Amino acid sequence: MLLMACGGSSTGPGHPAASLDSLTFRPELDTAREMLRRGDIEGVERIAQQVLRDSKGAPALRKQRMQARSLQGQVYQWRSELDSALLMHEEVLRMAEAALDTFWIGAAWINIGVARDLQGDYAGAMQAGLSAMRWKELQGDSMSIARVLHNLSSLQWRRDSTAQALALMQRSLAIKRKLDTPSLASGLNGLGVLLIDLKRPDTAITVLRESLLLEDSLNHGAVRENMVSNLGLAFEQMGQLDSAAVNYRRALEDAREHRNQEVEIRCLYGLGDVYRAQERYAEARALLDSSLVLAERIGSLEDEKEAHISLVHLHERLNEPQQALEHFRAYHALSDSLMNAGTQAAMEELALQYDTEKKDRENAELRAAQELADLRAERNRWLAIGIGVVAFALLMLSWMLVQRNRHRARQREAELEQQALRLQMDPHFLFNALNTIPGLYANGDGVKANDHVGHLSRFLRLVLETSRRRTIPLEQEVQLVEHYLRISENRKPDSFTWELRVMPYVQAERVAIPPMLIQPVVENAIEHGFNGRSKGHVSVLVDRAGSVLHIEVRDDGIGRNTAAQRPSRRNGTSLGIDLVRQRIALFDKQTSITEAVQVRDGRAEDGSARGTVVTIRLRVQLMSEHDAAGDRG
Repeated sequence: MLLMACGGSSTGPGHPAASLDSLTFRPELDTAREMLRRGDIEGVERIAQQVLRDSKGAPALRKQRMQARSLQGQVYQWRSELDSALLMHEEVLRMAEAALDTFWIGAAWINIGVARDLQGDYAGAMQAGLSAMRWKELQGDSMSIARVLHNLSSLQWRRDSTAQALALMQRSLAIKRKLDTPSLASGLNGLGVLLIDLKRPDTAITVLRESLLLEDSLNHGAVRENMVSNLGLAFEQMGQLDSAAVNYRRALEDAREHRNQEVEIRCLYGLGDVYRAQERYAEARALLDSSLVLAERIGSLEDEKEAHISLVHLHERLNEPQQALEHFRAYHALSDSLMNAGTQAAMEELALQYDTEKKDRENAELRAAQELADLRAERNRWLAIGIGVVAFALLMLSWMLVQRNRHRARQREAELEQQALRLQMDPHFLFNALNTIPGLYANGDGVKANDHVGHLSRFLRLVLETSRRRTIPLEQEVQLVEHYLRISENRKPDSFTWELRVMPYVQAERVAIPPMLIQPVVENAIEHGFNGRSKGHVSVLVDRAGSVLHIEVRDDGIGRNTAAQRPSRRNGTSLGIDLVRQRIALFDKQTSITEAVQVRDGRAEDGSARGTVVTIRLRVQLMSEHDAAGDRG
């Protein structure tokens, strides 16, 4: 079974368009390339001939003429008119060499190699492939290099060097997976054939099915019958003859529809082998005879050879030794003409010559690079000394700046902590909380009075304990806020209701926050949000979303605009929010100040503004990360 060769591209990424008319015929030629992928050979030929006819005598359209000739050559290949194809590709090579167009020189050599391979001139195909590799390596054209590696793999496979063929194919596929998805399907098809040759049909079936899925997803379909035919061969090797026959027949129908005679021949002798194994000898003979006649008509020596060996096996099964001997002699003669000792030696010599030239070129490049490196080292030695001195000076300066910034940060942190402590111990709040106690006792509500005193004492104790710490567990802050809300509720009976919720997955006992972070926001909501309202509601929600701690304080009070217009006993609202923002910035370097605290208007059910919502966000940090911080001192 022939390994499908990978032809040269008609255009290439990054190929410069030197002429002023670089866009002339470009849409038509791009359309022709797509038609070639889909197998619309008549459409390709029609466009190629039109471009050649309309560009005749126009030197500025040289590139377009080369591309049109290359497409016409591939049309001839499709029709198995290999002499005409070779002449067309050689004409492209002459035009490219005359113009010193390195891209088209390499592309022409790729197509010449494919045509010679199809003719059975394997030494000539090897020479053309290695010439293409030299030019494409010079350009650094990775996509074209992948195609050349594919074709060289096919030639190594014909020499029965399956291990070398597999290595080359894997290199080609590695490039195609990154850069050339449209050519990946044909590469996978080639890999499937190699796996069949290595007696690994189960793996080959997996690879060939992947190539079919890719080919269908790209809507090409031009080489689909080749992949299906190879699937038939893989099933035949596994002994699953019914599945093999189904795939051979399907590929045969597609090949005849696309006029792909090479695949048609392979399907004929493949299906003939299956029928022979199923003892359907009359049908097998008809198919094998047809494959031989068609192969002889198009001059495909490789397919003639395969048809003859299949007929040898059939006549042996039919006990017809004379006919079997005749076909074996023909098979042997074709094998010698295609891959004899002289051809093997020529291909080996070409590969050795290429490897030697490549190593010499690499050695010369290494020597030049070493000489250049020595010159640069000599020139840069003193520069390095000077740079080292400057770097040391910059290092010292950077160290001094870092130390100064750290000192300023510590000073700023201390100032913020002092401001926070002053806000925490609001004398008005403490005075009002204490004055509430006699009134509760005077009303005869001793239980409520004792409860008030208990919450006040625990609140003050928590304030004193936590104010000496850089970080505290979120659980302590929640307790402090709860005591504050109960104290405020006793101070202002029936003036507001409240709700404090901590989601259970927050793990408040493990999460670390700066002390007195939530309480100032709650105080703002009570003192300023309900100023002038008969009754309101405050809700505090502590939630967590992944690595972000989310704290929301919501009230349904008078809102920010109204509160700003009314006199307040102190300008504490914005000051408290700004202080919270700055303390979060010191605590969590990854959260910006604008993201740390957001204040927005709340909304009533009818959509009107009502109350205020303050949202605090900071990165979740655990107490274990801050154990070393200790007290502020």
